[in-house]
Amino acid sequence: MQLKYSLITTLSALLLSGLYLGTYARTETVDTTLVLHEVVVTGSRTERPVTQSPGSISIVSPVLLRNTPAQSVDDILTMISGVNTTRSDGISNMHTNVSIRGLAGDEQGRTLVLFDGIPINTSDEGGVNWNSLHMDNIQRIEVFKGPGSSLYGNNAMGGVINIISKKPFSPFSVNASGSYGSLNTWKTNLGISSRVNDKFSVFLSGYYNKSDGFNNVPDSLRTNPDYSVARFVKEGGLYAKILYSPTALFNIDLAYDLYKDKRGEGEKIQAPDGEYRHFNHHRVQGRFYGEKGKFSYNAALYFQRQDYFKLDERMKNSDYQRFDVKSHRDDWGAIMHLRLSGKFNDLVIGSEFKNGSIDGGDHYVTSPDKVLNRGTIRIISVFAQDELSLLNKKIWLQMALRYDNAYFHKGWFEAIGENVSDFNTYNGKLKNNRWEHFSPRIALRYNPTETISAYISYSQGFRASILDDLCRSGWMWVGPKIANPDLGPEQIDNYEIGGTFRLTGTLSFSPSFYYAKGKDFLYYVATGEKMWGKRDIFQRRNISKVDVKGIEADLNYTPVNNLKINLNYSYNDAKIKDFKEQPELNDKLLTYAPKHQVKGYILWTGGIVDAMFRGRYKSKQYTSEDNSTAIKGFAIWDAQLSKWLFRHRLYVSGEIINIFNNRHMNTKEYMSAGRLMNIKLAVNINR
Repeated sequence: MQLKYSLITTLSALLLSGLYLGTYARTETVDTTLVLHEVVVTGSRTERPVTQSPGSISIVSPVLLRNTPAQSVDDILTMISGVNTTRSDGISNMHTNVSIRGLAGDEQGRTLVLFDGIPINTSDEGGVNWNSLHMDNIQRIEVFKGPGSSLYGNNAMGGVINIISKKPFSPFSVNASGSYGSLNTWKTNLGISSRVNDKFSVFLSGYYNKSDGFNNVPDSLRTNPDYSVARFVKEGGLYAKILYSPTALFNIDLAYDLYKDKRGEGEKIQAPDGEYRHFNHHRVQGRFYGEKGKFSYNAALYFQRQDYFKLDERMKNSDYQRFDVKSHRDDWGAIMHLRLSGKFNDLVIGSEFKNGSIDGGDHYVTSPDKVLNRGTIRIISVFAQDELSLLNKKIWLQMALRYDNAYFHKGWFEAIGENVSDFNTYNGKLKNNRWEHFSPRIALRYNPTETISAYISYSQGFRASILDDLCRSGWMWVGPKIANPDLGPEQIDNYEIGGTFRLTGTLSFSPSFYYAKGKDFLYYVATGEKMWGKRDIFQRRNISKVDVKGIEADLNYTPVNNLKINLNYSYNDAKIKDFKEQPELNDKLLTYAPKHQVKGYILWTGGIVDAMFRGRYKSKQYTSEDNSTAIKGFAIWDAQLSKWLFRHRLYVSGEIINIFNNRHMNTKEYMSAGRLMNIKLAVNINR
């Protein structure tokens, strides 16, 4: 508690010092996190000012992207109120989750992530490969908090994160950068873009990163210290985009994203590189859009493949065992929506098709055993939204409804071999399952003056079960588990009120209050069957109800154009309310859902140097569903200094992440790297 209050006091002091410094600051241009006239697209699938979007939206601007001391996209998102991330050790993390409003930070599938409006969550495990999203390819990020299923469907229970890519603006531009930092970490990037003419543009970038890494497993959790090694990282990617706009009614954006990596797991027995994981990730997107008069349309086709590999080796008594996990995860689909603008309303209708599949298995190297699984989920959707403007555009009323029809099929499981014979009972084809869901939303935003904008809303969100639960049997953290093809969607009803209030010309306050009731949340339940006659066998089931109450508040102060100060606080109380099979879990908090988060930063641009200083505090997080285990709360401070030289041709920056070397735990298994330092040099050529 002392740590929490000391951080609040320090952030408050920073805010007051910013008020003082602002009196003498020199005026230059700087982006802000959220201003009342700023245009967003995520809240309604079409461009509109924040004051016309009835919900809570946070924006990460280009200036914040460039000046935030962070090594990944999700690390930037951690500064937004209501957002929780699990990354703790820079680029070494293999898997990171980003959650919104306490809906279990170990379940990425409850927060939808879009790239240029196209979903990138996988159907197999609901996650997002955050390492594959390169910051130099990103223009801005919009975070819509609260259920967004009325427009976006699956995964949008807690909210929607829309990552918007860069577009070429210059006739020709080259940007090359290199950086070096702690843990012998090297990063290189090369980007080339050209706006050839008014109709045709191209954007191409590539990068390569490597790091010796460190061992992020605490000594107390290492199974055998003799085999413990550092977790190395090697990763790289290519991104290409073509934009063609022959007419206002017909525009095309085509993009291809390739990402590959190899990440050590911190243990080496016999394999040359020890245990490691590897992604071979392809993403292809095509967008077609245009407008004429009051009519506009937007269509998209996309395909995403993740080829995943993990080498797992271990010693069982004196026997060496190794198996390789190989999975092919495909997600593809199409989205279409049409917009018709009237004098007092905007009507959007649309449809979506998404198909996700998994073909994976554990292939033993030291024995002939195999454990294989396959399955496909298909979701077909239609949606409609109407937004009415009333009282000379002082009131915006939004009404939306979406229908989703999901079909799980082609499920199959097979365990082959003597060592996995205990799962033979479950071999064979899995039953098909179909379900449907309606997602309504009604919201109202009221703008009585230019300085006040308030909203109230009701919305419903859902998440389809992941294929890993529908069709894979095997070992999980609870022990042996069997697939459950009968799983339906998780659901949540959210009630919310909030707004943005301009207290002075330079100071604004944005609070929001929400209450959500969830049902059919997934939990592991003992089936009554035993493995080896003694070990409980578990299965995921739609079994519990959840209540979530919370407050988010942002204070933004811009005393002059080149000084920006933000201080925000989040309170979240997410509890299991009705779990008949395990009543002892009632009133327990959800895992990885901190009750309190305090965050803030000071950003100065346009002077001798650009500078950012940021801090964040996260309270205790429970790591078990019965709340018997937890990780302590922690505070982190970061800083970055940067400077453009020679008319924006040369860029130099230095950053320190975790200034005070707080080696905290952000998950129950992994400890942070502590202090990380990095220097960067970039060259920019424009003509």
